Amino acid sequence: MTIPPTRNSTPPERCPAAIRRWPGVHSLLLALLAVGLARAAPEKRPNFVFILLDNIGQEWFRSYGSEENVTPNFDRLAREGVRFENCYTSIVCGPSRVELLTGRYPFRTGWYLHHDAALYGGGGFDWHREVSVARVLRDAGYATGMSGKWQVNNLYDEPDALQQHGFEETLVVPMSIDRDKVDDAFQARFQEAIRNNNAPYLQESTRQIESRYWDPVLQRNGVRETHPGRFGPDVFQEFAIDFLTRHQNEPFFFYYPMPLAHGSSAAHALTTTPENRANPPADKHAAYRDMIRYADRQIAEIFLSLDQLGLRDNTIVFVATDNGSDGGLSARQNGRLVHGGIYKITENGSNVAMLVNSPKLIPGGRLASLVDFTDIFPTLCDFAGIRIPTGLTIDGRSYASFLRGHGAIPREWIFNQYDPDRVVRNERFKLWDNGNLFDLEADPGEEHPLPRDQDPVADRARTRLQAVLNAMPPNTSPGFMHLSLSAFGKRAAAAKKQ
Repeated sequence: MTIPPTRNSTPPERCPAAIRRWPGVHSLLLALLAVGLARAAPEKRPNFVFILLDNIGQEWFRSYGSEENVTPNFDRLAREGVRFENCYTSIVCGPSRVELLTGRYPFRTGWYLHHDAALYGGGGFDWHREVSVARVLRDAGYATGMSGKWQVNNLYDEPDALQQHGFEETLVVPMSIDRDKVDDAFQARFQEAIRNNNAPYLQESTRQIESRYWDPVLQRNGVRETHPGRFGPDVFQEFAIDFLTRHQNEPFFFYYPMPLAHGSSAAHALTTTPENRANPPADKHAAYRDMIRYADRQIAEIFLSLDQLGLRDNTIVFVATDNGSDGGLSARQNGRLVHGGIYKITENGSNVAMLVNSPKLIPGGRLASLVDFTDIFPTLCDFAGIRIPTGLTIDGRSYASFLRGHGAIPREWIFNQYDPDRVVRNERFKLWDNGNLFDLEADPGEEHPLPRDQDPVADRARTRLQAVLNAMPPNTSPGFMHLSLSAFGKRAAAAKKQ
């Protein structure tokens, strides 16, 4: 933060005659003034970059025991920073993002089931009822920006949504049906399928979503633009680095929800990259590995840019994933084959990879545990010296003190939900709201529920975790009908039972 000129900073030729007679006195006064200003000046606020990877489970990161060897940069940054062994978030894109941005559990926001507002409309992330961390930081003087995947509003129905949520500069993929690919007849069938909960047709129709990869269709500060021949992640990366460059002299928050390594649509789970497009991989496993490698290199480039700009010492970077991998993909982790867990509230669906790295502000080389995405909002505010807005209920707990090197993570449990299930876990045990308790150290795949009254340690954990579940309020209505493939499928199944 630049200290404004002071009236006492008077050049020698304009000083009183007594001071001009003794130049040393003038120098001493200026030195004393400089010391006083330095003591009075507020500490420079840190910058924040939050990189969110899409659909990559812990089983793909070597630092979490993966045997795939595709994340060398993430793993190095995790070793040099703080790596979280157990971090919960909702198990699919939309709810996970809302939880991150609001610091509130899904039962409060209504995002306890996926809602693909960008694709199906019907309302979305409502700035009248929810406060995003970007808005709080912007109102406190931070420059705010984002690039990548948003999804939780339809940006054609709500063109000012990103600005209302606190983002001043944006480059995003709208993720709606591409108007340049379809005709009126398709749109009519599409809307009819939404009304009829026709999940199979709607899954296939997602092939017509605006591209986030090759030849992307994007919105830059609300203006639609196309990029023939370009690879979307490269365009997002350029925007991110440009934002960092232009705002290097002021505090900033940049939210970077990368599109990798999610496929282009529900019907098309993979894409080629600039590095393999000329010689596409032979199978989906190899294609997915290459997508993760490309994202990992982009992460390294962001850190390199911060170094080159002289920003690393005062910038706190979070790198996390939003949920588990696609169910059709698998990776070896710690000697076992782990299948992707997206849409499942099991550990491979909801326990995600996360690191925090800042060489001067956060002592590195540490492991931590038991945080969830609600904790990010209060942690950023704590680092920025900002109070949580009055009257706003936040479920998260700041772990800024721990990151600074003082004390422990302020949690004994973490919570997750996806309609109709709720779970809570501590370091070792996980309790489902159906009563099943698992020892995650001995049974990471959650295959063998523990019986009651056989192990006192497990029974005490059950009692404590059950008390947490019992204290959680019921679900709040989101103010709209959930529209997503999972929601359509649930309603169609319910209709068949009637």
